[in-house]
Amino acid sequence: MKILGTDMTNLKNYFAIFVLGTDSIGIVSDITKALFELGANINDSSHTIIGNQFAMLLLISTGPEQTTEKVQSLFNTICKERRLTVHAHQLSHEDIYRKHSDPGQLCVIHLYGADKPGIVYQVTNLLAKNNINITDLSTRRFGNENNPIYIMYLEAEVPYKVDTKKLGDDLNKIASSLNVEIKYELEEVASL
Repeated sequence: MKILGTDMTNLKNYFAIFVLGTDSIGIVSDITKALFELGANINDSSHTIIGNQFAMLLLISTGPEQTTEKVQSLFNTICKERRLTVHAHQLSHEDIYRKHSDPGQLCVIHLYGADKPGIVYQVTNLLAKNNINITDLSTRRFGNENNPIYIMYLEAEVPYKVDTKKLGDDLNKIASSLNVEIKYELEEVASL
């Protein structure tokens, strides 16, 4: 962003914040309160619960006076009270925004079936071999030990040069070999 010829990104520091610990009500509120009191802006964030573990990743911007040590020290009390691990990592200006060379198509994949080793690997390996970038992935295991059900949701950017018919055929082969159901959709990715 530029104002009167001044690059505004140089007037800010950017940090990635990683949070991990046993889930409990109010973690997000405590973390975001500390950031608010620092005067930080949350540019991007994601959090999830895996098992009973809370995991959060934030990209924040602060004034230029903030350092990794100052940001990290914000969370000392929260970490002790909630038994969380919080790590702050300062980002270079090149790491703030995603770089897109070819927006391509958005591929959304839903997988459902009996749980077994190798489900995530086989799908993600196919995508990697086709130079497809995974932008979001979540999995859940339901049922019990005798009848485990696995659900996977995946979003990826498919370059226009990829043969999407062949990709669909290959996903169907994986579904058949794993005895799971895979549904996928392709949409144009909007360039913002």
